[in-house]
Amino acid sequence: MLIEARRLSYTYMPGTPFQVRALQNINLTVQKGEFVGIIGETGSGKSTLVQHFNGLLKPTEGELLINGKNVWTEGTGLRQLRSRIALLFQFPEHQLFEETVFKDIAFGPRNLGLKNGEVEKSVRYSMELMGLNYSSYKDRSPFSLSGGEKRRAAMAGIMAMDPEVIILDEPAAGMDPLGRRQFMETISMLHREENLTVILVTHNMEEVSRLADRLFVLSQGKMVLEGTPSVVFNSPATIKESGLEMPPLTYLLTRMRECGKKVRTDIFNVEEAGEEILRLYGEVHR
Repeated sequence: MLIEARRLSYTYMPGTPFQVRALQNINLTVQKGEFVGIIGETGSGKSTLVQHFNGLLKPTEGELLINGKNVWTEGTGLRQLRSRIALLFQFPEHQLFEETVFKDIAFGPRNLGLKNGEVEKSVRYSMELMGLNYSSYKDRSPFSLSGGEKRRAAMAGIMAMDPEVIILDEPAAGMDPLGRRQFMETISMLHREENLTVILVTHNMEEVSRLADRLFVLSQGKMVLEGTPSVVFNSPATIKESGLEMPPLTYLLTRMRECGKKVRTDIFNVEEAGEEILRLYGEVHR
């Protein structure tokens, strides 16, 4: 599935004294199987943009295309679109509402018209996929789960609909560091093993630099930078002007480079950075 925005703009409450232009002339594409990150400071338009991708918002100007077809004039229907492109909001546990975990996860598949046997199979598969044992969790109230388990149950509800694209809007907000890392590692696994297209909206530069294939940087509703993490974070002035910070590893390696150390600055995981520093240390002491 190809998602494409062409000259997309959006204005909240147009024609009123409270009119706000949230997006201006956005052009981007997301290819099938990609893991992309959308970053920017609060109010930059990130959440507004991704809500266009599954038809929650309609462009004020420009167009949003899925596989070359305009969502609003040539699409196959918003219901089908939202089953293919699923959106997990910030604090996804607030999306839980049924009396049992099974019923909550089954809500989406039932709305898609699956029969009872297919629903159970789908729920079981998605729960196990998200690390929730089917027998142990299916009859529990979703409100009795821990914070991390609630996030996984909410994500299982999305996976039960067998989407092609998942949009994650700050999905690990408020989680402790270990729970956050485990949750995001599960998302990364789903991307690799289920061939999911993942769109991640986040303020966490370390996380997105490590996980994403490409990044889009928004500032005041405009696209100011795009490319691989190496390309984006090789533009520190633009990153700073956009109200963001460099990933800690990138900042460290860049400072070392500025001090005359011959190190790579396109490294985004701790293990590889450690190897690079040890390599440098070994060369210095030969």
